[in-house]
Amino acid sequence: MKFTVRDQFYVDGQPIKLISGAIHYFRSTPGKWHQALHNLRAMGGNTVETYIPWNLHEPEPGKFNFSGIADLTQFIELAAAEGLYVILRPGPYICAEWEFGGYPYWLLNRTKRVRSRDPQYMQAVADYFAVLLPKLAPYQTTQGGPVIMMQVENEYGSYGNDKAYLVEHAALMRRYGIDVPLFTADGGWLPMIAAGNLVSAGLIPTLTFGSQARESFGELDKLMAAAYPGVPYPKMSMEFWDGWFNNWGKPAVQRDVAETAREVRAVLEEGSINLYMFHGGTNFGFMNGANFSDQDGYKPQVTAYDYDGPMTEDANPTAKFGALRAVIQDMGLADELPDPIVTQPVAYAAVPVAQRVALFNTLATLAPEPVVSDRTLTMEELGQAYGYVVYESVDPIRAGESRLNIEDSTDRIQVFKNHQWLATREYDPASWHTTLQVTESDTHLQLLAENQGRINYGPAMISPMQHRGIRGGVRQDGAYIANWRHYSLPLADPAGIDFSQDWAPGQPAFYQFQFSIEGTPKDTFIDVTGLGKGVIFVNGFNIGRFWEIGPDLTMYVPFDLLHAGRNDVVVFETEGREVSTLRFSDHAIKIKEEANSDE
Repeated sequence: MKFTVRDQFYVDGQPIKLISGAIHYFRSTPGKWHQALHNLRAMGGNTVETYIPWNLHEPEPGKFNFSGIADLTQFIELAAAEGLYVILRPGPYICAEWEFGGYPYWLLNRTKRVRSRDPQYMQAVADYFAVLLPKLAPYQTTQGGPVIMMQVENEYGSYGNDKAYLVEHAALMRRYGIDVPLFTADGGWLPMIAAGNLVSAGLIPTLTFGSQARESFGELDKLMAAAYPGVPYPKMSMEFWDGWFNNWGKPAVQRDVAETAREVRAVLEEGSINLYMFHGGTNFGFMNGANFSDQDGYKPQVTAYDYDGPMTEDANPTAKFGALRAVIQDMGLADELPDPIVTQPVAYAAVPVAQRVALFNTLATLAPEPVVSDRTLTMEELGQAYGYVVYESVDPIRAGESRLNIEDSTDRIQVFKNHQWLATREYDPASWHTTLQVTESDTHLQLLAENQGRINYGPAMISPMQHRGIRGGVRQDGAYIANWRHYSLPLADPAGIDFSQDWAPGQPAFYQFQFSIEGTPKDTFIDVTGLGKGVIFVNGFNIGRFWEIGPDLTMYVPFDLLHAGRNDVVVFETEGREVSTLRFSDHAIKIKEEANSDE
């Protein structure tokens, strides 16, 4: 099969409209990949697109991961078996509402400016590409595989205009064996397209937008006519936003089905499309990103990433699936289509808590070697990527009434006095303070800092805000408190929890539940109503964060995280809520807003 690009996309010399859907392998589990890929084909898609997150594949410098949920080549092979072409977007910056835009945390210790020609940054990119790209090269159409195109960087025109930076990235990709067509993707606004395209180096310009296809492509036409007259180019929305992501405490965003279908038809009348997202999936673990603006402040994204797209978080068709399938068939862009795979989650029986322990009573086993410093250290200084840090004052706090200030932190911080909750600091760009009453001579402070997700978009990507933990120290009546123990709690898994220790009311705590499954496990959802805030582990796997403010009141558990027989669930709850029972649901429960419609 020969894939070429001129004024259109061509396969073996015949023009083709790419009908692609975004499925992020890293936001699903391997057992669900087949269902999602098959259902893309069943909707009428002929291509699957995915980002590639650097922080998943190189979590620590020189330590690579391509197994389990990170088995990208298996995902590509499954796509090929389903008869789909593949578009890859290796970044290294991906945005994607993903932690730090896909960058590994350790870059913050290595370079002062990502997305630049800083030599240390570019060397790190080169070292990563030297491992990643040779794994992907055999899957290119030029070598008999399904990969038809790859992207250089990502929406760079909304960030910078350094064309030399883009040229270096393209050259790195070519150096490590990538010879399929390369493309850029930028917002459908002339200044963004002008800043982010690399047509001069032979790259295909594609656009990202969610409506007004003719107007957006018209912006591209203007640029090409003015800067590259006579150069042929196809039209493709590399991201057509068929929904949107969600933030904590806001109703789940919905986009009207009929309006979405009309806009998709408009894109296909002009050219090709990639639905972002087709199957959104889940931000497992601590991998949700965050946005920041001077107006709205710091806003982390939620665990569920279903995006209100054509597929639910558990890979089942939504009303949009049927509407878009009808558009594709009505336009004569697909032959007879297979039926989608539809699975039915189950609500397992509720189970009582089996064991529980207060966080402060098991710190010694979770972090047996706390780091002691005369000042508060950031997560990056501690060599910690994600999760939580407990800061504990080594020396007793001065008695009497005083003002306690926490300086310069993007984290959510809970303040405890001798393990008793005192106050909670949400993100505050200024110095935050509370009143401290100390009557006992041996009084110590404990500060539980939660990294709620690094910023994934915009100029704040390179700000000091990306360093997590307490950056500026803690003051009592203006004087910096010296000497702190730092307990790192990355919580990659629940190992190290000592449930033989005591539980205490009103404190952060771990709760263990056990339930048994007879026969083949099914997808399910954990009901988090009333649980407060925290994270949940299912058989050692961190399925993500929960927070009672919503919009998601359940957490998705894919069937392949479960097994026949005994299953273990550990809930880490940070607000001091007593968790006595674990309940399940057979469907996602959300706080929803009214659907947006132009009707």
